[in-house]
Amino acid sequence: MSKILIISKSFFDETTNDICCWLDFHKIPYVRLNIDEINNPKLYNVFIDFQSEKIIITDVLLNHKVNLEEIKIVWCRRFIDQSSESITKMAGIIDHNAVTLSKFIFAENNKFLRILFDFYPNWKWYDYYKDILSVEKMHVLKIAKKIGLTIPETYIANNLHALQNIEKDLITKPIYEATSFNAKEGGIFITHTKKISDIKSTGKSFSNSLFQEEIKKRFEIRVFFLESKFYSMAIFSNKNKHTKVDFRNYDFKRPNRRIPFKLPQKIEDMLRNLMKELHLTMGSIDLIKSYNNQYYFLEVNPVGQFGMVSYPCNYFIEEELVLHLKSKLYAE
Repeated sequence: MSKILIISKSFFDETTNDICCWLDFHKIPYVRLNIDEINNPKLYNVFIDFQSEKIIITDVLLNHKVNLEEIKIVWCRRFIDQSSESITKMAGIIDHNAVTLSKFIFAENNKFLRILFDFYPNWKWYDYYKDILSVEKMHVLKIAKKIGLTIPETYIANNLHALQNIEKDLITKPIYEATSFNAKEGGIFITHTKKISDIKSTGKSFSNSLFQEEIKKRFEIRVFFLESKFYSMAIFSNKNKHTKVDFRNYDFKRPNRRIPFKLPQKIEDMLRNLMKELHLTMGSIDLIKSYNNQYYFLEVNPVGQFGMVSYPCNYFIEEELVLHLKSKLYAE
């Protein structure tokens, strides 16, 4: 029996849980492997025989053998763990051996996952993990600009002096990806976009950082793209002081209004070309519509959350994705 393989994590991914519920509802056979648990011998027994070219994985808790030879379709929700284990601290000083061991385990785990993912070359990926890994913010901006999409003026600098002659308001954001930090007293701090005025107190120099022209936005647009179809949502974040620069600086007491939105055909066509260039069949796309009615492309996240678009707009993207995977599973 052909099955779908779901590659995900065991925590902080309700989207995958929702997808699994819809797979169960439609009685579609699938297997889920959590990459953050696959290296734990208390949860999985793993044996790869390179002579017979077989992988034997047993779910210890369920006492169930996972038959990867039955896999036809792979939905790659999470691919490789991009952060190593927490670094041990001793008396306020980071222990060198703990850091070295952490990096070693991180590299070993990622190498094992690559071996696992590439062992059966006939799997059909949505999307292929190497294509996902190749998506880098600056590279995507270059391609978007080449295709015809408008992007904000973009700079990288490590000092404020280099930016002083730019006669536009600027924002700063991570060059790579956002991350989060746990607070001792509870809660989570998440990196998000900030105005350059907010970093002046940090001094005139800093690590290499990404800066962009601040777009005076009418509203933000979050799009989920699935096999040439767009599920778009307008986010009216500009009237709230917390979310004016970045809606991810959520105001839970006064949430932003979010409604379904239809992108102009010309923008959709260019976004399709962009996703084709990136070899992606799905992903989350961020845009801004300015007060002069210009659409600005910001970035693509191949594994971005889409529940935040699905629920407010009643798109039922989770079921749409499952039916999409089902069509690929049973295609000749």
